[in-house]
Formats: sequence, C-alpha cells, structure tokens
Amino acid sequence: MMFATAPFLAAMSAHSRGAFPVATGRCGGGDPFGGYHPCDLFAAMMMEHDSEFEAEDDKNKYSTRISVPGADANSTQVTKHDDGSFHVKVKSADGKRTIFDRRLQLPDDADPTSLRAAVVNGELHVAASKMAKPTPVTVPVSADVDNDDNNNDSNDNENDNKPYVLRKNVPGVAAEDVQVTVDDDVLRVEARRRGETSTSYKRTFAMPEDAERSGVSATCALGVLTVRIPKKPVPVPVAVPVSDTIPEAEQRHIHLAHLNVPGFKPSDATVEVTRGMLRIKLSKENGEKRERFASLPDSVKNHEHVHAAIANGVMAVWADNAAVREPAEMTVDVSSTPLALDDDWVMAAEGGDA
Repeated sequence: MMFATAPFLAAMSAHSRGAFPVATGRCGGGDPFGGYHPCDLFAAMMMEHDSEFEAEDDKNKYSTRISVPGADANSTQVTKHDDGSFHVKVKSADGKRTIFDRRLQLPDDADPTSLRAAVVNGELHVAASKMAKPTPVTVPVSADVDNDDNNNDSNDNENDNKPYVLRKNVPGVAAEDVQVTVDDDVLRVEARRRGETSTSYKRTFAMPEDAERSGVSATCALGVLTVRIPKKPVPVPVAVPVSDTIPEAEQRHIHLAHLNVPGFKPSDATVEVTRGMLRIKLSKENGEKRERFASLPDSVKNHEHVHAAIANGVMAVWADNAAVREPAEMTVDVSSTPLALDDDWVMAAEGGDA
C-alpha cells in the first residue's frame, strides 16, 4: 500500500520524536496521540491535494491500493477530469467522518477514460490502463541527391518553421542499406556498409516537441545520409490590446505580469500570447526597446480574455476568470467487488467497452 501506510507510520515516528505535543482531549489526558484519535491524524494527512498518482507500474496499467477502514463503495466518490487528474473523497459508511480527500494526477501515459475504482473490505483499489503507444513507422529512404540548400536548414531557431536536419557522412552505404524509424518520440537511424570491411552505424535521437512526425523524410546519396524533420505549423499569436487604465487588483482575477515601464505609453507596447507564453515588446520613437517573456498558467486557455494596460509608468497584464478553462469532469462508478485487472480488462478499457 503506497498512500496510507507510509505517511501514517511517518506520523507515528514523528510523535515518538516529540513532534506531536502530549495534550488532553477527547481521548483523555496523557493520551499518546496528543489528545487526538489516530484516525483523525490519519485523515488530516490524507487531505492533501494535487499529489502525484503513486502507483504500481506494470506493462499495461497503473494500479494502487489505499486503506480506507470504515468505508464502503457507497461512501466513496471518484471523479475524473479531462486534464488527467481525478478526485477521491472517501467517508466512513455512516457518513460521519472523512477518511481520504485528495486530488491526484495520473501519469502522462495513463488513459483517463479507463480509470476504475472499487472498495472492498476497507481498501480502495484504483487502476488505469496505459495508452497504447503509436506503431513504429518506417521512413522510406530515397537514393535521390538532396538538393535543398544547406543554408535553408535550421536546427536551433525555434522562431522559424524550417525543418530540423540531420546529416551523416556514410561513404560506401547505399540507400537500401539504411533504415530510418520513427518510434513514438524517438528517431532511430541504422546504416550498414557492405563489403570486405563491413561497418554499421546506429543512432537514436529524441524528437523535438514541435516535430511533425508524419512528415519525416530521408535520402542517402553520394555517401551522405540526410534526414529532414518538419516542424508543426507555428500557431498564430493572439494580439492583446493595451489600454491606459489598470483596474483595481481585485478586478484583475489572474495576475500574469507586472512591470515598471517609466516613459512608455500604451501605444509603445505590443503584447502577444502564443505557445503558452506571454511576449511583451516595448519600443519608443527614440529607439529604446525592451522585451519580456512570461509563462502562462496551464489553466489559461481562452486567450481572448487576456488584457494589458500601461498607466503612470506601470504595466500590468492579467486575465479574466473567463480565460480559465475548467476541466470537464465525470463520475467514476465505484464497485463493491474486486477489480479484475487482467489483459482482457486492459484491452476492453482501451477500446472503451469496459
């Protein structure tokens, strides 16, 4: 068990070192738990939020068990969200005591739609299958000469949309002796030179986040192997109007940026939102320039509700509540019978029929 036992034992160990003061309470003076019932201490520690889903990991699924003595399936609520998180709230069967209350985040490769839960004999079992990985794709290797101008290649400028290019001198290697494979986020390149002195070349590369995996191309001619990885289209930046009035702090629901900009006026500022970033550019007629970047919170999705203003030498950028997209949620049925987590269940869950 990974959620309950370790924190509970840690708390008891902390008490043994004097971390919990001995006090009188409903359990009576001199109570070794400081006047609190052990279950109350346990419940308090379990009511944390936004924790990682610490689960057993096997080939096809994630699974964990949580001790919830006194609870049953009817007193347990599990709600999943489309952002990959889920909320577990467990009360005692009589409804008088909260045993566990926490919001947890699934691993990135877990399938939220497959989340299952059951409470049997005072133990909560939560499981989710892993998402199926994409099938590796073999990239055809052309024997044509790569005639693209070398100066058009760009591997380090994320602001342009030119492809990433990998080149390797492989004298004596023909196109048919090269294998290029895209396996999820990994590019694998293998080349073999045949003849009296047979040699081989094998490399793996992590694909950039903005790589368009379906457009990878490769050529091998004149002893030069070239692999081109196109970039995904750059999203069009959203322009944020800059006004001359900054509302009171309580009216700026989500604070994004606050800058001292003496001498600048609203018409000197350009504010854009793109790729989860806030870009602020300031430019005066006399040539003075400034540029700042800030990360947007993941919750800010509706960029048209982002605002900016400059007043009295101060610049503020903020977002309305309407900019926040609340994750959609769905209730998970909690079973009173053990979960059957065999391969058939995993396959059914991935297909949406379970």
